[in-house]
Amino acid sequence: MAAAAEQQIRYAKAPISKKVKMGSRTVVSKALVKPGSTNLVPKIHVKRGDTVILIRGSEKVGRGKIGKVLNVLPEQGKVIVEGINIVTRATKQRTPMGKSGLIKKEAPIFASRVMLYCTACKKATRIRHKVLDSGKKTRICTHCKEGFDS
Repeated sequence: MAAAAEQQIRYAKAPISKKVKMGSRTVVSKALVKPGSTNLVPKIHVKRGDTVILIRGSEKVGRGKIGKVLNVLPEQGKVIVEGINIVTRATKQRTPMGKSGLIKKEAPIFASRVMLYCTACKKATRIRHKVLDSGKKTRICTHCKEGFDS
């Protein structure tokens, strides 16, 4: 029975997306999911509320912009960061009291384009995991050993 479910999933090298094609076949990108895995939602290395720095993209001028993660979209492999990738949308007035005009808001960007930013050592950093004496698992900076989870 597991083999029948495995045949319904096809892996593609396309950008990160999950689509259901004709014949109820699921097409999943190989970018973040290993073939044979049962969890089709990729893991994102940042959480909501983390401070991140932009390491790739058009808005990375010099050191890169720093912002707070507002939302994580693991199905798409994207994050929404405050003040980064601002898009402008023209909207019409829907109700007599509604607003119309240009509305600016943050659009999702790929999670691989941002890196966790340590406020203690002022650097972009990878994380290490450490188990505290209380048994709680926490994330720490690789450079200064400062904890991210409070």
